[in-house]
Amino acid sequence: MELFDRELGMTNALLEFISVCTPNAGKMDVWRWKKTKSGELSTKSVYEVLMQNRNLTAPVLHSNAMMAKVWSAPTPHKVRVTAWRCLKNRLATYGNLVKRRVQLADVEVWCNACVGNVETANHLFLLCPKAQQVWNAIESWMGIRTARPKELMQHFNMFINSGRGRESEKALKALWMCTIWLLWKQRNESRFEEQVWEVQRAVSEIKGTSGTFCFYG
Repeated sequence: MELFDRELGMTNALLEFISVCTPNAGKMDVWRWKKTKSGELSTKSVYEVLMQNRNLTAPVLHSNAMMAKVWSAPTPHKVRVTAWRCLKNRLATYGNLVKRRVQLADVEVWCNACVGNVETANHLFLLCPKAQQVWNAIESWMGIRTARPKELMQHFNMFINSGRGRESEKALKALWMCTIWLLWKQRNESRFEEQVWEVQRAVSEIKGTSGTFCFYG
């Protein structure tokens, strides 16, 4: 019987695994729990395994919960898609294009707003001095103040929880996503239409556009 490549790899892995095992003639096979010396399953040992893995699974669960908040935001679909791609690091930033082995001129990998840092999502939307000026202006406008982490998911979580109540979270969620969308829009205009990257223009557009989102949801 011929095997597919995937099945052949699995078969070889199985043969390699059992090659180090010595069968005991005349004895029945039994289940053994590797987490205890006796090989017996216990509630305590299961709890210890779960606690050890808690820190590994929590970020995934946290990320999924944040993604659900994105899709429930009162914004146009294109804004939700941009925010989702931003948080998933799937926007075509020049840092991501380099990782995908897209050939670029050396000058193209730099942030077009500050010129001096590789254009990654975290830099473009958070760490770039001009992006920080935008966030400072938006937070001042809203009367809130948040820490400025170096990672977008953390910033999203902090920003939307900086108000009080569910309606506040709903509004801040839309505002955060509007800011991301318009920062990306201005980046593209600067890159491909040779428009000047202006902080005040970005802030004015964010204030004006986010106000229209009350009609969504």
